[in-house]
Amino acid sequence: MWWILQIIGCLGVGGIQVVNRVYGIGVTSWVVYTLISMTVTYFAFSKSFSIAPSFFGAWFVGQSAMGIIGLLVAFLVFKDAVSPTQWIGLVLSLVGGYLLIK
Repeated sequence: MWWILQIIGCLGVGGIQVVNRVYGIGVTSWVVYTLISMTVTYFAFSKSFSIAPSFFGAWFVGQSAMGIIGLLVAFLVFKDAVSPTQWIGLVLSLVGGYLLIK
């Protein structure tokens, strides 16, 4: 359950990034951007970290999920160029996240 909450939180952050990039809501300050992201994803991340077996596991799965979601959104939605090295990183992140969840 904790890893599902990490993925939900990362999807929330990714969604905020997509809205900002598509609609240009003008969030240029990293402080404002961080506050919006924290407000939207607070429950998922806080609950995930409180029930995860270790802080490191929850943190790594969250970082892995954010990288994977970011790369897929950039490639599928915005048609950004993705290098072979980035695809290798995606696969390694998937494997690492799976091994921590397992």
